[in-house]
Amino acid sequence: MIIDRLLRFAAGAMIVLAVWTAILAGFALTMPPGTPLAVFAPGHALETVARAHGSFESIGRSVAVTRSAQEGFARGLYRAGALLVIDARIVMSCRHLFAKT
Repeated sequence: MIIDRLLRFAAGAMIVLAVWTAILAGFALTMPPGTPLAVFAPGHALETVARAHGSFESIGRSVAVTRSAQEGFARGLYRAGALLVIDARIVMSCRHLFAKT
């Protein structure tokens, strides 16, 4: 009984998370040129941004914050190998919440 509830809750939470991620990724495709974007490409974020000809704002192992003045830059990041591209302002606000003080 409890296991069934937990499984239903976990399945529902996964669906909500997947839908929310899809919405964020969709918004990145509509951002105007010059908007900072966060690129998730585990192990190769730096190379992904370089292949898409973006400028580097902040770089980590799996996440890079970049921007470009070219139209369709988010699509170019996906073509270069990004797993997820979202508005960097969202990532930076979350990063602040989890930063160690």
